[in-house]
Amino acid sequence: MKQQNYEVGRQGEKIAAEFLAKKGYKILERNFRTRFGELDLIAAKDGVLVFVEVKLKVGEDFGPSPEEMIDKGKVEQIEKTARSFLMKYPEYEERYESLRIDAVCMVLDAGGQVKRISQYENIGF
Repeated sequence: MKQQNYEVGRQGEKIAAEFLAKKGYKILERNFRTRFGELDLIAAKDGVLVFVEVKLKVGEDFGPSPEEMIDKGKVEQIEKTARSFLMKYPEYEERYESLRIDAVCMVLDAGGQVKRISQYENIGF
């Protein structure tokens, strides 16, 4: 089950990266890990460095929506991980005018096709 979740997560990150690229974002990093957690995607657009949390769900029949899976604790974890990333790579903070955290939430149908996808800007910092 864990391997399946990992693969679905990677599929979601790939879809999110393509979605953001079509909107003019440049994907800079994927899957940055620290002891605090993982940043799914790090992207940039118009002088803004964006830390992106990707949430994917297959079907909408049971359980919380992808949006409901991002609570205050999750945002705080992303903020800590992002700060850790900036400490390790200070050149990013120098290169970009501002920082923000976004979420890309999507629902796939049973066949793996995107039923809906949304970007939520400025969920943290």
